[in-house]
Amino acid sequence: RNGELVRKAQPDVVAVQEVDSCTRRNKFYVLGKMAEAAGGYHAYFGPTIPHGGGKYGIGVLTKEPALSTEFHRLPCPREPRGMLVVEMKKYYIICTHLSLSEPYRVESVKIIKDVISKLKNKPVFIAGDMNAKPASKPIVAFKEYATLLTDDSKYTFPSTNPRVCIDYIFGVNGSFKVLGRKIFYESLASDHLPLYVDVKVGKAKKSKK
Repeated sequence: RNGELVRKAQPDVVAVQEVDSCTRRNKFYVLGKMAEAAGGYHAYFGPTIPHGGGKYGIGVLTKEPALSTEFHRLPCPREPRGMLVVEMKKYYIICTHLSLSEPYRVESVKIIKDVISKLKNKPVFIAGDMNAKPASKPIVAFKEYATLLTDDSKYTFPSTNPRVCIDYIFGVNGSFKVLGRKIFYESLASDHLPLYVDVKVGKAKKSKK
């Protein structure tokens, strides 16, 4: 179902959270199947925990092959979290899924900023399930160095009866003009509503310190 949604939308990149790889409940490489169903996307998986005989984590799909990938651990004692950094020719895409605990989310936002400061001087997109409401400390901290590209007045979770916004896309290290935004009201694809944003990216600038 997710692959069909991507095939219809045809985004350049897709950030996915809570995805299985060869577990007992999904006995195959889910992200790879999704990439195939989407129409030949490239799949990059970042495992965060062992789960059900396989792995579980986050991932990125891209139309064009990536130049490189890096995985970084993020704090969350109960369930380890992470960020997957995928380098494309003209930009980076960071996929992440933050902790349920606010102090660890705040710490993660700082770690993400530090990782970005060490990347090449290209625009960076941060996308994921932040587990944080728009006025919360983690999102306020993100906005200190990143531009919000999605509409945080629209609810994203749960997909069957959305009551809160906890999913976001940000831009860093460039100028960003949003040409269009969309939420897919699709409850079968995920327990979160998928976000879509069409962005025109200007010349990269040094990220804020």
